[in-house]
Amino acid sequence: MSGNPKIAVILFPATNCELEALRACKRAKIKADLFRWNDNKAKLKGYDAFIIPGGFSYEDRGRSGIVAAKDPIMDTIAREAFRGKPVLGICNGAQILVETGLVPGVKFGKVEMALTYNQRIKKGKILGTGFYNDWVHMRTEADPKRSPYNFFTQDTVLHIPLAHGEGRFTINKATLEDIKQQNQTLFRYCDKDGNFIDEFPINPNGAIHNLAGVCNKEGNVLSLMPHPERTINGQPIFDSLAEYLKTETGKLKPVSKLAPAKPAPTKMATQTKKPDIVITVKMIITDNEERTMENAAHRMGLKDIELRKRKYFGFHLNTKKDLLSVAAKIIRSGELINLNKEIPTIYIKDKAYKYDKTSGLHIKKLKANTAKKFYIIDKDNYAGKSMQANLEPYFQKKELQKVEQATQWMVASKKQKQINQLIDSHLLFNPHAMKIVAVS
Repeated sequence: MSGNPKIAVILFPATNCELEALRACKRAKIKADLFRWNDNKAKLKGYDAFIIPGGFSYEDRGRSGIVAAKDPIMDTIAREAFRGKPVLGICNGAQILVETGLVPGVKFGKVEMALTYNQRIKKGKILGTGFYNDWVHMRTEADPKRSPYNFFTQDTVLHIPLAHGEGRFTINKATLEDIKQQNQTLFRYCDKDGNFIDEFPINPNGAIHNLAGVCNKEGNVLSLMPHPERTINGQPIFDSLAEYLKTETGKLKPVSKLAPAKPAPTKMATQTKKPDIVITVKMIITDNEERTMENAAHRMGLKDIELRKRKYFGFHLNTKKDLLSVAAKIIRSGELINLNKEIPTIYIKDKAYKYDKTSGLHIKKLKANTAKKFYIIDKDNYAGKSMQANLEPYFQKKELQKVEQATQWMVASKKQKQINQLIDSHLLFNPHAMKIVAVS
C-alpha cells in the first residue's frame, strides 16, 4: 500500500453518525472522506478502507439495514472487501453487513445471522425489550492483530456507549461453533474487569455468546454494535485500523471466490391454528415503507414485483362468543389502530368486515386479488405480546389467549419465478429472527 491511505465513510439516507466516524479517523491521523450512496461507485476503488456508520439508513424501513444492504453500492463494497480491504460497520452499519451476508461470511451472500430486537435478561427473566442506550464494556477475545481492528492485547477493556433497538446478535448453534473456532467472535460484552458474564446489564441486549462484534473469516470485515467512534475510549479500534493501513502488518489475503452462495428455497412456516379474528390495517396515505421495499426489489432486478403492505393482527380467544362485538371492542380501544390514518379490515369465519365509528362492523366486499399473501412475524412475537398486555385492561381476565402482530405483504407478479426469488432473497425477512407464513 503506497502513499497516504484514506477511508470512505459511507453515507446513506438517514445515516447520522458520519461526523463522529470522521472525527475518530482524524484522531487516528488518517484521512477520511464522506462518500454518498449515490456517488460514482467507481471512485471507491481509490479508497483503502470503508466505514459504514450508525443511524437509520432508509429510516429502518423493512427492518434495520435491509434496504441499504440491497443498495448497489454494497455490491461494490463487497468486491473491495474481497480484495482484502477493511470494512467496519458500526450499529446500523453492522446490521447492513449482516444483511448482505458479508458477516459472518461462512458462505458469502447467505444470511447466516441476524441483529434483532434487544432482550434485557437477568436471572432468566426478560426485564425489557426494545431500544436501549448506556455505556458498556467490551474486549477482544482474539489474539492481537487477528484483524485490522484489534492491534491491542486481550486485557484491553473498552468502555463505550451503545444505542440501538435491534442489536442482539442471534445465530444457529452450528454456525456459532464455526465462527468461535475461527476466532470470528472478535469483541464480546464483559464487565469492567474483562469477565464475560451473560446477564444484563453486562450483556446489554441478550446477544448470544455476549457478541458485540463479529468479523468474517479473513478478519477484514467487522460488524460492531456499540459506538466506539463516539468517545475517546473507543479510539484503540480506529488507531488499530490506521496502523494496519499504514504498515500493512499482517496483510490479509483476498477471498478467492466472489460468487455468492446460491440461496436455498425458503421453508414456509404453517399456521398451526387459525386465529379467531384477523385484522389487517391499511394506511390511508402512501405507505413509504411499502414503496421503499418495492423499489429495493426493483433495484435487485425483480422489475415485475408489486408489493402492498398491511399490519396484521391475529387474535386467539378463550371464548368464541359474539366475535363481532369483540372485534369492535378491540378497534374502539385505540390500541390497535388510528382511524384517522388507517383503515381496518376484519376477518371472522371466512367473512370480511369493514368498520364504521358509529354503526360498527358491516360485511365488506373484497375485490378479486391474485397477489400472494405472506405475513412476517418475529419468532419471539414480542410485538404481539406487548399488544396483548395493552389490550387486556379492556377485557375480562384471560379472555385474550394469544395475540400475534406481524407485517403482511401482498406480492404480485406475472412471473412466479420472481416471487420465489424475492422470498429467497430474504428482503422481506431475516430467517434467523423471523418466520414467513403463507396466508391461504
